[in-house]
Amino acid sequence: MADDTYQARVFHDLTKYYALSDAEGDERIGIGDPATRTAAIWQKDWDIKPFLYKVYETAPPIALTRELPETGIPALEALSRTGAEAAGATPPGRDLLARLGLLTNGSLERTWRTQDGRVHHYRTAGGTGAQYHLELYFVCADLPDLDAGVYHYSALDHSLRLLRAGDHRAALVEATGEAPSVAAAPVVLVMTSTFWRNAWRYRERAYRHAYWDAGTSLSHILAIAASADQPTELVLGYADGQVNDLLGVDGTRESAVALVAIGRTGPTPPALPALDPVELPTRRLSPAEVVFHAITDMHLASCLRTGEDAAAWRSPRWRRPAPEPTGELVELRPTEQLDPRVVEQIILRRRSTRNYDTDVAIPFEAFSTLLHRSTRGVASDVLTPGAPLTDLYLIVHAVEGLAPGIYLHHPARNAVELLREGSFRAQAARIAAQQRYAGDAHVNLYHLAHLPSLLTRYGDRGYRLAQLEGALHAGKLHLGTHTMGLGAVGSTSYDDEVIEFFSPHAAGKDYMFVTVFGKRRPRR
Repeated sequence: MADDTYQARVFHDLTKYYALSDAEGDERIGIGDPATRTAAIWQKDWDIKPFLYKVYETAPPIALTRELPETGIPALEALSRTGAEAAGATPPGRDLLARLGLLTNGSLERTWRTQDGRVHHYRTAGGTGAQYHLELYFVCADLPDLDAGVYHYSALDHSLRLLRAGDHRAALVEATGEAPSVAAAPVVLVMTSTFWRNAWRYRERAYRHAYWDAGTSLSHILAIAASADQPTELVLGYADGQVNDLLGVDGTRESAVALVAIGRTGPTPPALPALDPVELPTRRLSPAEVVFHAITDMHLASCLRTGEDAAAWRSPRWRRPAPEPTGELVELRPTEQLDPRVVEQIILRRRSTRNYDTDVAIPFEAFSTLLHRSTRGVASDVLTPGAPLTDLYLIVHAVEGLAPGIYLHHPARNAVELLREGSFRAQAARIAAQQRYAGDAHVNLYHLAHLPSLLTRYGDRGYRLAQLEGALHAGKLHLGTHTMGLGAVGSTSYDDEVIEFFSPHAAGKDYMFVTVFGKRRPRR
């Protein structure tokens, strides 16, 4: 099937960013066809800005602890685990659900005030434009201190809301086509996105952000579970409608974007109970909503209908051939001497860094360690550790012992390949939608995908994989920078200018995700 027959190809081209004007000082971003000159940022009506929390108005809260005893495993070790290493001898309990909720989608004390005068809280995991659109649900067997049920995590008050009583894990086993990890897990976390919350600002491109932000949050989830010695598997093959019906969400305004099977000690799920509708009223997000049909079309085109479809979609597992190096390889030298701080400390101190010290270079050892540990991959039904579906291109500005230039990461060889030597600070800022910090940062990391290959193998749902994988690796790296006295921030870019910049090597690929990192500039 030709690449241009997929909805993902149409959607990707429709949501490309470009410079709206080349006039000096004009940093407005356009979206879609450059000939139409359409502004990328929507948020035209502050009166309908979405409320950033999902609130079940009648379901009583189930209190969760805010006390998080430190687990002891170094944060960078937890971040680099795939999820397959843990033994999972101790079944998870309510304290782990509290930890996952608070450290992934919980509110921080830090606040900001929007143009309409409302005060909002930052969350423990970053989100595009702080338009926090992700929700967490837990589908549990009987746990030592929590009855079986389907629960929603309330970020507003750090509590659980019971949506369905009883063990409903069999619905997820059926939806995933009998995925063994789901059948064995006492807890399955389901992450959803409420698309309108992000689309209010970012229009159609919010669908990309759903998987960018999901990747960021999953980096937290998987590290937290690893620190608790719980095995995990990221599951991306499932019948969307069946999962959404279990949660009581409509599948178009709010829909599941990822599942995580947690633990291996679950009892055999009981026979599938009949599912009645979830009839619990929720607070209205905003007085009115704008439907961006490109999001709906893309999402529905990438949905799977049955568990049999899910099993067929992920099997046989595809291992993308690694690119063969043609240029000079520089071997990475990661250190095994890790900062002893634990993941809880790092997450609660996580910030986005936009000011970098251009007078210093970062150590090659730190650069090596972050690349080595953030790209090991995760245990998953489709993603293969050590064999990423996307290619990682780097713009190196200031790393000790490494010539400034453009590089390609070869994770299986523990090396980077020099593609073009030179100083590219101005170009880096330009292609990152004219964001100065991309030129100031010590390293820029670009995840690019060969969409024709992915879509041929995985259909339109492969687009979800391409967007999520880079963000997941970048989320691990972002947290890892804080263990080394560095900082990072995710950004956005002019799609076609990115490919042009990295060509001829990147010809035929597409931009998926970018993050930058380096040494923070001291406050003056």
